[in-house]
Amino acid sequence: MAAKTRWGAVLAVVLAGVIAAFQIGKAAIALPVLQAELSLSLFAAAWIVGAYSTLGALAGLPGGILVSMFDARRTLLMGLALAGAASIAGAFTPSGPLLIATRVLEGCGFLACAIAGPRLLRALVAQKDSETAYAFWGMYLPTGAATMMLAGPPLMAFGWQALWIVNGAIAVLYAGFLSRLDIHEEPAAAASAEHVVANVRSVLGSSGPVLLAITFCIYTFQYSALTGLMPTLLVQQLGLSIATAGLISALTVVANAFGNLSAGALARMGVPIWAIIAAAFGFLGFAGFGIFSQALPVVAIAILASASLALTGMIPGSIFGAAPKLAPTSAMLAIAIGLINQASNIGNLVGPAALGAFVQAFGWTYAPAVFVCVMIAGVTVALLLRHVLQRKMET
Repeated sequence: MAAKTRWGAVLAVVLAGVIAAFQIGKAAIALPVLQAELSLSLFAAAWIVGAYSTLGALAGLPGGILVSMFDARRTLLMGLALAGAASIAGAFTPSGPLLIATRVLEGCGFLACAIAGPRLLRALVAQKDSETAYAFWGMYLPTGAATMMLAGPPLMAFGWQALWIVNGAIAVLYAGFLSRLDIHEEPAAAASAEHVVANVRSVLGSSGPVLLAITFCIYTFQYSALTGLMPTLLVQQLGLSIATAGLISALTVVANAFGNLSAGALARMGVPIWAIIAAAFGFLGFAGFGIFSQALPVVAIAILASASLALTGMIPGSIFGAAPKLAPTSAMLAIAIGLINQASNIGNLVGPAALGAFVQAFGWTYAPAVFVCVMIAGVTVALLLRHVLQRKMET
């Protein structure tokens, strides 16, 4: 790590992650238009949104292993450039399958940015500022996705193609800007095949990175389940309009982004990372009874959902803050982040489907049981992580 934190460079790297995350938000907001203009089935349209999560769930760890073999700065630049070029190419595709193909290429670029960013931050921050810097990184995904969901509708006044072209141009231009900044990580020896294998074994054989990955999977499971089905809950159970349900759901996502940022402040105050994770999951388990209650007013449900997502929003920043402590080298950090990314995308894929199937079978009344199970799993993993971190401090 650096002797002194270069906050300007840190913010530049975080902004790269935010711009990469633009590519996620644009698809969600443009989906109805895409489905109509390209005559797509709902299944095909869903793949345009879900391509990123599917790719991450399959290739997170392999991507981390690959990125560990290359310079983090170049990987970040190439990831932004690839995502941007694929977005521009997607604007000119005449069919759904070709658009999905460009989305897969965008996903590859995004995955490169998501893995290279934390690794590059390691060379830019001092030890005392590590938790704060990684808390900033932890909010790149909700910030980027939410920003594009707000900016998308005005851009789509010129067609969904304009949304794709503008996003692609921003990514490519920012890659050019970033290439001119003096942002480098410490030089490393060329990685032999034996060295890479040894790093992979070390990461997968260590309980710390594995527990962080499991924690992130549990987090994204509840996040995607709650945010994905919240509009349906508000419309079906409380009789709200789609517009009102969408506004309330957007507010909960904003609360989650602020939660990401607050993790660093708590860490600087001396609150242990495992305690932040345990408290957030603990609150979620109890909040679920109010969120899915038909007796509470809409305002109370919105406040509970926002508070829950704000508190659980501290989990990503805590995980990214703990990862450098449990992965002692830059190459191992890339592999650990790849593993975490893969686990998080598995949670994203499974969460909405699992909650939807449970509600279909038992009704909304019993939905809190799912989040009680999430609470138990999350608190258990947090306590295991406490043991690992304490052991790490003793060595």
